[in-house]
Amino acid sequence: MANTKTITAPRLGRLDWWWHRVVASYWSLPLLGVLAAAPALIALLAVDRAGLSEWMLDEGFDPVATADTAKDLVAVAVGVNAAFITLYFSLTLLVLTVASSNLGVRLVDRWLDKRLVRVSLSGLSFTLIFSLCALAAIDAEADKDDLPVAVVAAVLFLQAVNVTMLTVALHDLGRTIFVDRSIHALGRDASAGPVSVVPGACETRDWAMRVSAPKEGYVEGNDLTLLRKWLGDGAGRVRICAPPGQHVLAGETLMQIENDVSARIAEAKLCHAMPVGDFRSDGQGAVFRIRLLVEIAARALSPAINDFYTALTCADRLGAAILAHRDNWVDDDCMPLFVDDRDFELPGQDFRGLFEDPLNAFRQAACQYPSVSIRMIDNYARISTIVCAKGQSGQFADFLRDLARQLSDHAAATATYDGDRHDIREAFARGFAHREG
Repeated sequence: MANTKTITAPRLGRLDWWWHRVVASYWSLPLLGVLAAAPALIALLAVDRAGLSEWMLDEGFDPVATADTAKDLVAVAVGVNAAFITLYFSLTLLVLTVASSNLGVRLVDRWLDKRLVRVSLSGLSFTLIFSLCALAAIDAEADKDDLPVAVVAAVLFLQAVNVTMLTVALHDLGRTIFVDRSIHALGRDASAGPVSVVPGACETRDWAMRVSAPKEGYVEGNDLTLLRKWLGDGAGRVRICAPPGQHVLAGETLMQIENDVSARIAEAKLCHAMPVGDFRSDGQGAVFRIRLLVEIAARALSPAINDFYTALTCADRLGAAILAHRDNWVDDDCMPLFVDDRDFELPGQDFRGLFEDPLNAFRQAACQYPSVSIRMIDNYARISTIVCAKGQSGQFADFLRDLARQLSDHAAATATYDGDRHDIREAFARGFAHREG
């Protein structure tokens, strides 16, 4: 059964890719905070001189007794903010270093996109620069009537907000080290996308135009909507040869087009709809996240860490992702087509293309741990039961059974204890023996 709805996909064009690189960082929002601080103070001073301070004093909102006290108060606020931002930067780097060393360095790309951390850094940066500018704007020898009371009150208010935000942000950083939370978020995101595909006939075609990769790297996404806009209706069938996350060499084929459109659109422009990045990143969507789950599991099972509970959690999240993508299965004799525009052929973007290599890599890591192998075999069996109950392709059920058999054989061959070999074989027999043949 083919999926009939569009799923969120990493269909990134070049502009989307650059935007993700800017937003998913620890510098973009703090930079905006720094740039906005001085204009915000100037605006507040203007409002203050227009009568805000006079109104506050008339209403009894007087945060300080004298201008000299106000100067000292703001100076203390500057020092506290400097200490806060130094502390938060240090703890953030420490958490990233410790957690990524245990879980996988590519998790850093996801953590750089954590909104709470970026907002906290932005708030700390804004308050520090705002307080510095406020310190310069206050005359310690001025009369009380000339004191910008609203600015002093704003510094106090921002200080209170920062203390609150800092406690929340530090709690979030602490929770980041809790591995199950990160794996849960990763598995949830891995269950979304890529594009929905439907099976179509495999047809032999003569391709009139070939678009090549301008450089070596990893395909960030396929912006199929933008491609259709540029190609129009006269391009015929279009085959996307490089799915998101795939490594390509300079000159390797990115796409093939049935009709030559080079007279009205340059090849370089078409490459903008399939940007090639320098490294794997979270912007590539499910293909990156599924492989990252496998990487975390493999690292957890390494002798240096030996954390099989983490590997079991990854196995469960992989099982949930497999089930979420089950409608993207396409049989061997069919070609995956984009559900919203079936003139786009998407080889490698169906279920098999998304999961086969990562699940084989998971088998190679898990085979040395009977408990992890048994859990994944059981997951395959449970997913197969759901697939058969839904009346999906028999080839899909066979694919799951073959994955379970390969894992069973590999784990049994690796096990050094007869009891472990028996348990592994029994797990496969319990889940799949009644479907053999």
